[in-house]
Amino acid sequence: MVSQSTKSETSVKDVERYQKQATARDGGWGWVVCFAAASICFIVVCLSNSVGILLIGLRRVFDDPVSKLSLIGALLVGLSMLAAPVASILLNYFNHRTVLIFAGLLGFTGAVLGAFSTNIDMLIVTYGFMSGVSLGISYFTCQIITGLYFDKKRATAIGITNCGGGLGTMTAGIFVDYLLDFYGLRGTLLIISGLLLNVIVFGALCRPLKNPFKDGAKAEYTHGTSPHSARNAVEKKLPKETNGEIIDNENTKSLLAAEENGMKNESIPEKQKIDGSLILKRCFEIIGVELFKNANFMLLVTCYVLFAYTVIMTTYIPPMCVWSFGMSQRKSAILVTLHGLFAIVGELSFGVFMDLLHFTSAKIFIFALLLLSSSAFLMPHCDQFEYIAPLVCMVGLSIGLIVSLRLILTTEIASKEHATKAYSILSFISGISYFTSSPLIGSIFDTTKSFLIVFYGGGVCALIAIILFLFITYRDRCCKKCLQKKSTGINSSP
Repeated sequence: MVSQSTKSETSVKDVERYQKQATARDGGWGWVVCFAAASICFIVVCLSNSVGILLIGLRRVFDDPVSKLSLIGALLVGLSMLAAPVASILLNYFNHRTVLIFAGLLGFTGAVLGAFSTNIDMLIVTYGFMSGVSLGISYFTCQIITGLYFDKKRATAIGITNCGGGLGTMTAGIFVDYLLDFYGLRGTLLIISGLLLNVIVFGALCRPLKNPFKDGAKAEYTHGTSPHSARNAVEKKLPKETNGEIIDNENTKSLLAAEENGMKNESIPEKQKIDGSLILKRCFEIIGVELFKNANFMLLVTCYVLFAYTVIMTTYIPPMCVWSFGMSQRKSAILVTLHGLFAIVGELSFGVFMDLLHFTSAKIFIFALLLLSSSAFLMPHCDQFEYIAPLVCMVGLSIGLIVSLRLILTTEIASKEHATKAYSILSFISGISYFTSSPLIGSIFDTTKSFLIVFYGGGVCALIAIILFLFITYRDRCCKKCLQKKSTGINSSP
């Protein structure tokens, strides 16, 4: 009797281990993953931020209109965020290492085919679309794997990861300009293909977290308990009826046996009837449609959409300095370098603020938006390099903080369980705003012939984002007060 009770207790423990997800380590190999993610982030941001310089090289080779040539850059920048749902779907079926290796191969293929393109249409499909999707999948996956490997030090790890993006912003223009001068467009694309091939190397370093059930089963089996006891306990805990449909017991056993052997559930024929509603429900689960019912999450998405429209104004700082203020092109390039440098400072200080000084993410987000909005309002009135340089540094600092907060706020509002789906939705909608805001701002400038409305509009968008985020914090406080009242009422009741 004692041995039977011990075995049943062990079986329940095995089931509990099976139901648990892989836990974060907060160190160890996680720092290697953090370095790999930072390197991937450097590649993605470097290539997406160099589209302006690349446009000059395209103009030398192709005689097509600039509007058509700029479509390559628009695809690279837009798809770096729009491809997030594709990465989210792939992560449902494959681990992070496999997805990153696939993304590196896709980007390498697109850049190589683009180097040998004979017309701009082929270049748009190969380098613009294929490599753009590769950048989006790589960026999304490296952000997610960093968040999974860390818990207490997640803010520091994500800040270090995003520092790669700041370094990419600093070196993008100089790097691509140097390549175009020495190797031409074809040689530049071939070197870029080699750079994208490094995503495979860094992706191979992103080792998936171990399944705690497998480790627990091996340990118990070593001490004389068969892992099949866990299967029997799982069979007992499985419901016989789910959503009105009876699950066949034999089918359940075959699925459990496949789980032990490491086989995919999809490879086993099921007796259960499959209809369109089940397929549609599964698609909704993969996409995360239930998150659209989360009011706080949708408010956060709106905040980052407004932030995207504010960020796009920074791409118009060099043209404003050269065309409106009469500065040299070299000074405008220095401003871009300062912007990237202080973005790194913001991403590094983000980890210090949260993990060492213990500031809340809400306070950091509001502070960064205030800094961004005030800089946007003041920038059109600073016509000297000495005046506009500090404002550009403030913009870079605030952008570094807000970008690092993106995954943290998503995890806090949508929970860690739904972080991947929520982050993919936020990235996709933000990608749409990045893709559409640049032509919108360009049309505003063509109509008004002034940058005043562009920067004022960016400042207003940042202020609206602050108001919406304050509403999120107000809703959270109200919910906490309601929960406290309910708990005190239950405790005081006889």
